[in-house]
Amino acid sequence: MGIRDWIGGQDGSPATPYCQKGETQLVKEKYEAAVQTFNRGIELDRSHPGCWVGMGKAFLGLGRYDRADDCFIRALDIDPENPEALTMRASVLRLIALQNQDPMRCLEAVEICNKTLKIHPEYGPALHEKGMALWTLGKRDEAMSLFEQAKKIHASYQYPWDLKGRYLFEKRQYHEAIEAYEEALEKKPQDPDLLFSMGRALMKIGGYHSAIQFFKKCLKIRPDYTAAWLLLGNSYKVLNQFDEAIDAYEEAMELDPGSTKYRKYIADVYLVMGKEALYKEGKPQEAIEYFDKTIRMIANHITAWFSKGVAYKKLGAYRNATACFLKVVEMDPQNGHAYYEMAQILEKTGNNEEAIRCYLETIRCDPSHTDAMYKVGNLLMEGGDYKNAIAYFDRVLDKIPESSVAWFAKGKALQRRGQQKDADRCFERASKLATR
Repeated sequence: MGIRDWIGGQDGSPATPYCQKGETQLVKEKYEAAVQTFNRGIELDRSHPGCWVGMGKAFLGLGRYDRADDCFIRALDIDPENPEALTMRASVLRLIALQNQDPMRCLEAVEICNKTLKIHPEYGPALHEKGMALWTLGKRDEAMSLFEQAKKIHASYQYPWDLKGRYLFEKRQYHEAIEAYEEALEKKPQDPDLLFSMGRALMKIGGYHSAIQFFKKCLKIRPDYTAAWLLLGNSYKVLNQFDEAIDAYEEAMELDPGSTKYRKYIADVYLVMGKEALYKEGKPQEAIEYFDKTIRMIANHITAWFSKGVAYKKLGAYRNATACFLKVVEMDPQNGHAYYEMAQILEKTGNNEEAIRCYLETIRCDPSHTDAMYKVGNLLMEGGDYKNAIAYFDRVLDKIPESSVAWFAKGKALQRRGQQKDADRCFERASKLATR
């Protein structure tokens, strides 16, 4: 028996006209007015269950869940087995559970739905509300099963396509999720959350251009949707539309000034722009400008400092490059790449002693760095320290026995040391490996 059945059963009650008027106000979402109307009906007949349920719905619409619960309890005092009152109480308990982060209220909602379904096994609203409560408890599979059951029983059932989309998204079934969101958007085309979810799902299948359009629609409706600005920026970034990406991130940063993550996103875009200029376009000076912008956003951005050092190195500005690499190892003493870059600069400028020190730091950071071992061996050999040079070439050969270059270098060191027979064996091995 639903609310209209209650009303029909109490046509003689002076509260009935107020109940009917209140229902009309509920449809128009005039919740405050509906509360007043149902209250007038209750003043005339406190045993009118329809007015209690109606007033509960009005309070529900106003977000006053405790008051709504009180009303549904009063309705159930009058008719303990009425399915609509039971289901509405389950609904409000679920909302209270969400509001107060109290899963016990959700479990109570499930029990109420079970009671309702025991009396009315095919009551669609109870199937739906039990599904919603289970969804809230994280029992997604069980919830979806109940939604499907309600859909089969009732042709007019408002299937929660938005939850189906989210369910499929969480299972990484992105194409199916998109289909579900399409169904949901047919019914609620201006729902910003649905537009956002659709855009997010499209990103997962590489549909960045389409995703951008959904994020734009979302933001037109809700300009303060920070997450949409963020994903809009991410989509633009993937498409190399860097200026648009930065604009989107800046919008997000304005909306959430207390967060530092947007500065990181902006910094990363400048970093990508710098790398494009440095490695793809061959414009190290332009790259440095982008790396400086990255560093202005995040002062200790290790990758930006390292990349800036590489750019200066390409320009031949070795002093500036070394300063950048020193900054990197100051922030990250285990950064072997920075030590290696410094070692190369020092070697190129004739500072072999310091170059060896930096190559050794490289090996300390990365014991498998055979290039650094080979460089140390060569520099030691140039300095006349043949014994230690041979030791480093042997370290290379321990890791790469097929290195013809290391065998040849070891042969040179042995030759200079006066061990010609051993040197010849190394040269022969190097020759065989090189001509394979």
